[in-house]
Amino acid sequence: MAPHIRSATTNDAADICAVIRRSITECCVDDHQGDAELLKSWLRNKTVASVEAWLRDHEAHCIVGERDGAVHGFGMSRGDQILLCYVTPEARFTGLGKALLQTLERRAAAQGLSTLRLDSTRTAEAFYRRNGFLPTGPAVQAFGLRGQPMSKAVR
Repeated sequence: MAPHIRSATTNDAADICAVIRRSITECCVDDHQGDAELLKSWLRNKTVASVEAWLRDHEAHCIVGERDGAVHGFGMSRGDQILLCYVTPEARFTGLGKALLQTLERRAAAQGLSTLRLDSTRTAEAFYRRNGFLPTGPAVQAFGLRGQPMSKAVR
């Protein structure tokens, strides 16, 4: 079944929070290396209250990806920045992440933006490269994690 992408609402906050926390914990091992303190730091603001605040941010574009009626992915952009793009472990390599990313790209192009930017984790870098994003400079360190700045022309 093809993924269903729709605008996120505050009613989705708990599901979105669970998606993000599972994705970081279970899929991003190359980034956190099982380091409990690093993982704790990364997850610190991944709470239902934080997600609700993100969803109320009128400058942010927040979407969810569903499979079989359940939320399995979340994407968020603000201006020319993709801030978050996560899927559950079972949704990896199913096309859901790509569908989220393409939806964010279409939205950016419709807003007249020419380029989208992001900082990729190690785990997601190959995904973004497969979808046309290219490194724009050396990796940066933030919150104990390596981030690879990347961008893609969307028009």
